[in-house]
Amino acid sequence: MIACVIGNGPSRLNFDLSTIGRKMTTYGCNALYRDFAPNYLVSMDKQMVDEILKQEAHKRSIFYTQHENSIDSLAKNGEPINFFWGFKETNDSGNSALRLALTQDNDITYIIGFDYNEGGSNLPNVYSGTKHYPRSHIFPAASMQTDKWRQRLNKILRDYPNKKVVRVNGNSKRFDIPLDNYSEITIEQFKEIIND
Repeated sequence: MIACVIGNGPSRLNFDLSTIGRKMTTYGCNALYRDFAPNYLVSMDKQMVDEILKQEAHKRSIFYTQHENSIDSLAKNGEPINFFWGFKETNDSGNSALRLALTQDNDITYIIGFDYNEGGSNLPNVYSGTKHYPRSHIFPAASMQTDKWRQRLNKILRDYPNKKVVRVNGNSKRFDIPLDNYSEITIEQFKEIIND
């Protein structure tokens, strides 16, 4: 099976998500539900989880989050909420969604919208300035955050050496990850795959 983990970096605006959804199992993060209902929706952020539950997006996708008392009680009362067991990537929804994809029966997983910082102070996000998202996504430690994301990605890749992960590179910064199960392709190359 083929999966696509959809992050919220601006490069994902280059794609028709419904086309991807017809060809691949989709895993999305946080506010993605506002524009597209993936097969699996992941949020590790309490405010976003509250929004997802209020908008009942957890009923349109298979929803995963982390344990929290009020959410646990909702699940016990029959709400369709799934919890991560044995792992979570801190509050990192993107890498948690990737790990979820790799624990399932997917041989190859594409990741789009994982645009990371290119050395400045900006953390690009299509929902910047909307509810539960910082207005500018400008952080003094943006490069440090990107390094943390890359370290988590590296660890996940090492944990699943038999699962192939392909990052659709939405910017000029390539990740130098010398592992056999990781590669990068361009936006144009991914468009050829989904439009084939």
